[in-house]
Amino acid sequence: MTCDQRSVFHQVLSEMLEQTTSKRYVIAQAISQSYHNCPDYNDQASLEADRNLLILLGERQGTLIRQIRMALDRLNDGSYGICEECGDGIPLKRLQVQPTSTLCVSCKEYRERTASPRAIAWA
Repeated sequence: MTCDQRSVFHQVLSEMLEQTTSKRYVIAQAISQSYHNCPDYNDQASLEADRNLLILLGERQGTLIRQIRMALDRLNDGSYGICEECGDGIPLKRLQVQPTSTLCVSCKEYRERTASPRAIAWA
């Protein structure tokens, strides 16, 4: 990977981190404001369902933040763009689509074919 490509990916990942962090903050604010004492059980159930959805979205954003930070660490130590499984390079097109990728296409496909649906993680 060239120095210019590394610079571009650093900028993309940094922007992703900033956007995701701000989204997570907005979700956290919504969670703290979403729960009210409602005398109506239907309204209370709806608010609780909405709150649970916001919590799941916040957890998803947290996972994405960790993936972005790990990608930035790999970029800094020179291992960015190298497949964790086979050691081959991850194609630039894959990294452009999913900058936090840790697996090449063939290793990702193999993992998806052999893993249970619950075990498939973003890579």
